[in-house]
Amino acid sequence: MPSADEYAAAGLLDDIVASPLRDAAAARADRVALLDWLIEQGFTLEQLIAERDAVPFDAMASARAALPPEPCTEAELIEASGIDAETLASTIRALGLNPDGLQYNRGMVGLLREFGLATQLFSDEEVLHFVRVMGSSMARIADAASALFLVDVEAPLKRTAPSELQLAQIGLAATQSLATVADSLGMLLLMHFRDAAAKMRAARAGVDEHEVMQLAIGFVDLVGFTPLTAEASARQLLKILVQFEGHAYDIVADHGGRVVKLIGDEVMFVTVTPEAACEIALRMFDELAARADVTPRGGLAYGRVLAHGGDYYGPVVNLASRVSDIAVPGEILLTEPVVAAVSGGAFGIEPAGRRMLKGFDAPVPLWSLAPA
Repeated sequence: MPSADEYAAAGLLDDIVASPLRDAAAARADRVALLDWLIEQGFTLEQLIAERDAVPFDAMASARAALPPEPCTEAELIEASGIDAETLASTIRALGLNPDGLQYNRGMVGLLREFGLATQLFSDEEVLHFVRVMGSSMARIADAASALFLVDVEAPLKRTAPSELQLAQIGLAATQSLATVADSLGMLLLMHFRDAAAKMRAARAGVDEHEVMQLAIGFVDLVGFTPLTAEASARQLLKILVQFEGHAYDIVADHGGRVVKLIGDEVMFVTVTPEAACEIALRMFDELAARADVTPRGGLAYGRVLAHGGDYYGPVVNLASRVSDIAVPGEILLTEPVVAAVSGGAFGIEPAGRRMLKGFDAPVPLWSLAPA
């Protein structure tokens, strides 16, 4: 174990900053304790010196824990996977990563081979698009995990003036916990694949075009959220969004739908049946009814949509979005195909007139949805 004098000679104590809660001597002792712990985790003095400009000392252990096992060079990866350098670079970019300076590992060999086999069944363009969807999904999971740690763990901890060692230890524990979650993602993907395949079969009943599905599209957003952003604190806004997202994901899942995306204070969801879409919208409105600062509004449409990369496109999607935009606070507007499918059911439906919508040449007849 190096001594404190050796750490100092190596410049590892140069950036220590005293604070009202920790004088220079105490801060120096904290740093030495952290460096000793890093040595115990397997770092060498040379590695600490080499990495200090790239990674903070209290993040070094968690950064190393996030590295996949079996590192290899780009040349070794190319040889093992059987692909060329250009294909490797394009695949890495499609995954949302920068190939320059990336730490490769042998665990990627199987993945790259599978992508290569996929091009024998599908076009290169479609395979790359799938890779981009996969990469963006993984990036979102990683961003959410990082934000979860920063907001719920590191921020409260820092208010207690923790030592660098405490921050390092809790960061390592969080990263190791995430690694356990990562091991389960393959199983979760298969569960979602089975669910998606069943919904796709139902949505394609009677549809000849392979890219097209018959779906109900719903949009719900929060009226009053934009002006609220100028008055409320970041923590208050985050609480509103988290509650809104939680309601959306839970209610949509309970009714067999899927949240396609959340854009700020707006959620887009799809269901196989218009009835399910109506039930989702009404439930979401019920959950948000008690709020005084924001009020929901929504729009539902039903028909044939283009399905691509986990998202949906076409006039029906545009119509649902436009209808949501013109709804008044507390109102859910329906298009004619939705009304035709749910009339006589457990819903209250009232005419809402004909409206001119951006992008549509003729006035569109609409109805308002309410519980029966």
